[in-house]
Amino acid sequence: MLALFEYQAVEKGGRNLKGKIDAPNLKQAAARVQSQGLFLVSITQAKAQGQRVRWQFRPRQKVHPRTITAFTRQFSVLAASGIPYDRALDILIQENQDPLFQPLLADIKAEVNEGSSLAAALESRPDDFPKMYAAMVRAGEAGGTLPQVLDELTRYREENEKLANKIQNAMIYPAIMAVLAMAIIVFMMTFILPKITPIFSQFDVALPLPTRIVIFFSELLSNHYLLVVLALGTAVWAARTWVKTPKGELGRDKLLLKLPVVGKLVSEMVLYRFCKTLGTLLSSGVELKEGLGILKGVMGNRVFEDPFDELIQDIANRGMDLSAALKKTGLFPSSVVQMVRVGEEGDQLEAMLGKVAQSRQQEVSFSVERLVSVLEPFMILVMAGMVGFIVLAVMLPLFQLNQLL
Repeated sequence: MLALFEYQAVEKGGRNLKGKIDAPNLKQAAARVQSQGLFLVSITQAKAQGQRVRWQFRPRQKVHPRTITAFTRQFSVLAASGIPYDRALDILIQENQDPLFQPLLADIKAEVNEGSSLAAALESRPDDFPKMYAAMVRAGEAGGTLPQVLDELTRYREENEKLANKIQNAMIYPAIMAVLAMAIIVFMMTFILPKITPIFSQFDVALPLPTRIVIFFSELLSNHYLLVVLALGTAVWAARTWVKTPKGELGRDKLLLKLPVVGKLVSEMVLYRFCKTLGTLLSSGVELKEGLGILKGVMGNRVFEDPFDELIQDIANRGMDLSAALKKTGLFPSSVVQMVRVGEEGDQLEAMLGKVAQSRQQEVSFSVERLVSVLEPFMILVMAGMVGFIVLAVMLPLFQLNQLL
């Protein structure tokens, strides 16, 4: 729970300042003020008497992942230079200009100064520092290899960000095509067809089914567009709400795996994330059981995540090797299982997982290219088909009228 503190400080130019700041405690409030480059003169908790409580909606904003990655890279360099953690954090606080991340770093520094470990300070902020991040830092602190762990974590995050950016960039053109197609259809339905369809009502003839369908949707969009927007909004809200439930999330993930081309991409992404993340955790000193527990929350697909409890039990309580436990799930390809087995037999599991992750990363790139190559002509065909259907619906009554005349 945050409290309000009043402070007096001096700027570098010598000007006196007074202000208020929210913080969990006095030490963290002082750290936040000092992180702004101010010399703190005094700080006290504001009195609650006479203050009005004002409700204000302030959504929680997460720090951008690239900001966390840049911090990890810089912190690894400072830690490798032998600079104490609190001093390294102080340097990064002064250099960082992110209005969201700077006070967060000040809070972390204050906790470290109070005697908390860096990992514990990060674990209390799971929205910005995932469970995997904190676990690797904890392993690095315990083994005295924090600079190396942070360097490995930086490479892991940078590779994931590059892959995510590649997928997002590849989806830009299909997304533009989809929006353009919908805009053309709506324009024809609401501006072109209402000027043509009144001609048909002048003749006492039965309109073809395609024409009646097009006229119905044209009138719906033209005269009841608010109802259409409301219905679409309700459908999207219901779908999003359903997907957030365990049953809905599982159903969505099963459907994604069954889709042509898309299913292959999703499967390769999950396998890459599994091998890359587990290899990074193990190489940082995290135990296999703990690493698998972390992986359960980052796989990104419930179909693969649900068997993890049984997989952990097979390894921890039944003495099975990782390769045998993976084979038992029936979800991992035999090639992945075989390479994991070779890594276990040669006591090089971390290195083998890295090689598997590299090969799966290439497969993900191929799958993305394949998906884009399929989506582009598919979107063109869909757009041409819908426009062609509308044109056909308009032309059919004209052909009938010509025959009658």
